[in-house]
Amino acid sequence: MPTEAFTNEVIDLDALPKYEEIALKQPHPDYWKIICINLFIVLGLLGIAAALILIFVEEMKNQTVLVIPIYLALSVILFILFRASFKKRGYAIRTHDVIYKSGIIAESTTIVPLNRIQHIELNEGIFSRMYQLGSLQLFTAGGQTGHIRISGIAIDEAKSIRDLLLNKLDLLENPGAENDAE
Repeated sequence: MPTEAFTNEVIDLDALPKYEEIALKQPHPDYWKIICINLFIVLGLLGIAAALILIFVEEMKNQTVLVIPIYLALSVILFILFRASFKKRGYAIRTHDVIYKSGIIAESTTIVPLNRIQHIELNEGIFSRMYQLGSLQLFTAGGQTGHIRISGIAIDEAKSIRDLLLNKLDLLENPGAENDAE
């Protein structure tokens, strides 16, 4: 009975591929319009609530001079943060994994190997449908932390990516299926 010698070689970290060098695909430009619509809705509701409080609560009427500039500053800050966040998002579909990058203050890059994906969901919101956009959500084995939601993809492209990933997943689960189809 031959025994194999145990080896534990040091890996040259400089020789590893760098995911940072991969050109990531940005969300569709129309996705910024959807973000703006959602921000206007939230800020509009917040503004209405603030106005109602200022009008109907006697103690708050003298705070109007303070509340309005805070509301306007909050609105501007939110638009700046969401715009910066929009520009930092990106994704890549590779042979063996999917990469998604987001965040401005805390930048996050998630790399999910295809063999960890359990299922894929394609979503179209009300405003997304208006602009022919969708979101792909990749659910992974191992909990919430590995899930990826890629928003702002043209719906035809999202369907193509979903089908491509489903075909790759099918080949991973049934390696002989590729030969059977020929």
